[in-house]
Amino acid sequence: MERDTAESVTKRRRRRGSAPVEVVASAQHTQAAAPARRSRFWPAETLSSLGISPIFRAYVFLGSIVAILAFLLYNESLTNELREQEKNRVGLYARLISFAPLASQEQTMTIFNEVINNPQVDFPCIITNYRGEIIEQRGLGDLMERDQDGFWDSLIFWSRDRESVASSDSLERQALSRLMRKMDAENAPIKFYWSSETHGLLYVQEGAAILTDLRGDIVKWRGEGLPADSDTTAAAMIRARLVLAQMPASSPLNFAVPADGFSYLHYDGKRAIITDGEGRVISWRGPALPPEAARDADDIAVVRQRLKTMSMQGDPLPFYIPSEHYIHYGSSELVSRISVAPVVQIGVLFLFLLVGYIGYRNIKRSEQRSIWVGMAKETAHQLGTPLSSLSGWLELMRNEIESAPPEKRDESLQRVEQMIVEMDEDMRHLNQIASRFSQIGSVPELVQGDIRRVLEDTIEYFRNRAPQFGRHDIRIECQNELLFVPLNAELMSWAFENLFKNAIDAMDGKTGEMLINIAELPEEGVVQITFQDDGRGIEPENVKRIFEPGFSTKKRGWGLGLAFVRRIIEEYHGGRISVVQSVPGEGTSFEVVLPVYK
Repeated sequence: MERDTAESVTKRRRRRGSAPVEVVASAQHTQAAAPARRSRFWPAETLSSLGISPIFRAYVFLGSIVAILAFLLYNESLTNELREQEKNRVGLYARLISFAPLASQEQTMTIFNEVINNPQVDFPCIITNYRGEIIEQRGLGDLMERDQDGFWDSLIFWSRDRESVASSDSLERQALSRLMRKMDAENAPIKFYWSSETHGLLYVQEGAAILTDLRGDIVKWRGEGLPADSDTTAAAMIRARLVLAQMPASSPLNFAVPADGFSYLHYDGKRAIITDGEGRVISWRGPALPPEAARDADDIAVVRQRLKTMSMQGDPLPFYIPSEHYIHYGSSELVSRISVAPVVQIGVLFLFLLVGYIGYRNIKRSEQRSIWVGMAKETAHQLGTPLSSLSGWLELMRNEIESAPPEKRDESLQRVEQMIVEMDEDMRHLNQIASRFSQIGSVPELVQGDIRRVLEDTIEYFRNRAPQFGRHDIRIECQNELLFVPLNAELMSWAFENLFKNAIDAMDGKTGEMLINIAELPEEGVVQITFQDDGRGIEPENVKRIFEPGFSTKKRGWGLGLAFVRRIIEEYHGGRISVVQSVPGEGTSFEVVLPVYK
């Protein structure tokens, strides 16, 4: 025997001595082969590690958002640039239209072919005179009917037809006025003239001279019986019109002065001479002056000589005959569409962020559920082996006791038999736990069952193990003897156990009370179960988080109990659970609502 022992020790020592050599050789071989394997497989390993990393996925998500933001900012810059170019193009077209009346024949034809008659050039435009009266409009879309032929005819014959007026009724004029104000706020109106000259009328009598335009509107006055020429009030205008009415209307002096800029009236009480802004003689009337139709050099010299004498007697009267017109224009339809593009882009961005956020949350929840399912399956698998062994030992002990003669059964055997009964109950409960875990991740079968019976069985289990959980009073209040609802008894009892344990833990090992109230609400088709304890309660900031996986205020635990309860009640049974009331230091009330029908 001693020799065998010595030989076995020697063999073990030899095996112990040879093992390190083999390990070292294997390690050397591994170290020699490692670089080759790394050089061959490192891209796949790197990509694989990055692909399964949640941090990498988060970085990819954030990087995608940054890339989309950069793309939207780039598009916004291009949109702004295109919008400004289009606005400048429309402004150029409007200026070309205003230039048409004074352009040469060749230039006018170019403007009409490239701008006015070009169907691709389309923008809203309203033409008014100096009085604000609307002459023509174009490109107003649905607001006004397009009268293109009349507009082009008016442009062609501007120099001939100076009395063109718009034929819009009152409502149309109001709509056009509102649109014109809107366009002026966007683009300053462009001023232009029908022609380079504008015509006026001069009324002269002994001691007074009055200037009017061709429509009879008074422009300026000077002389006896008239207000001061600098007075522009309504009363002064009325006095001047009264004097004008007494003058002979059949013989006014018709003259033409430059449309742009001021002209001057020289008047000494008898003679009147009109000059332009540069001092050139335009027209005259009065005694000791050549005839008004005379235009030779000698006649002009006589007028200039008289003009020098009149200039020494007093300053001339500057006047301006209004004849300007305005082009009010707005943005083209393309600018309007471009202006909407940033809003659309921002909307798409928010939609993408919303979809991405929802997708990211679903991914996170899916990962959590996968973890729960995997953990549950593994727990059920791990519980299976010891349960089978424990079941076998219990059966052996039961057979041993049953096979013993009755006269040999003493008190110890009876105690063992009682222990076997309790162990059998615990084994049944372990089997129930394993069955519960195995059902996670699958759709449980719901059958009509008495919810009160499930509650009472769960409470009875806790009462039989009072030393383990503490001494607590659990009471049920229910008016109905039977309350059938579609349920899975094992999962529902698991939910109730978690609620009981949560209440017991909240009592901190002290003697406490838990009241369960069950009520049927026929009008709503549900059964309402209220769990009320007198534990330490829940802090207000934690009420909304207690059902989140991983959240726990206890030093020990994974924070999955109430998360499992919520999933069992809401996802598996179609009910709902909520915290009705929780006061720190006084207790908490949970409410479970289960539908009566599937």
